[in-house]
Amino acid sequence: MQKRLVACLLSLPMLVLAATPVVAETWKPAPGEAKTFYDADFLRVDEKTGLVVLRIAEGKGGGPYKAWPAGKGPIMLFALDCAADKWMDLGMDFAGDKGLPKNWRQEAKVDDISGAAGKAGKLACEARESLPKTPLP
Repeated sequence: MQKRLVACLLSLPMLVLAATPVVAETWKPAPGEAKTFYDADFLRVDEKTGLVVLRIAEGKGGGPYKAWPAGKGPIMLFALDCAADKWMDLGMDFAGDKGLPKNWRQEAKVDDISGAAGKAGKLACEARESLPKTPLP
């Protein structure tokens, strides 16, 4: 009986973690770009490296959301090294539920943030001091 009680009490924190709601998505239009949106809730600074993590998508006025149809275009993930004006391609997501890939900090850096992430990337770099600094995996 006592072993069951201990097992039950130990499993409670896991239930709380499993019941935690998924982070919201707030898709906002990139300034000056008619069809590009960025996820304001995903936008953050990696505490370890100072890289800005951003996801963008192209779509119509309603913007992309979870389960965004693949025909509308993928959600693209980037890490931005704003000081060096370089970006890292972290892959594409077709459902809105992809996290950062394993060892993402080792990806190759490419020149010209605005060439890849457009005006959303420029906006992210300008706002980096006010973005949440997070210990990312």
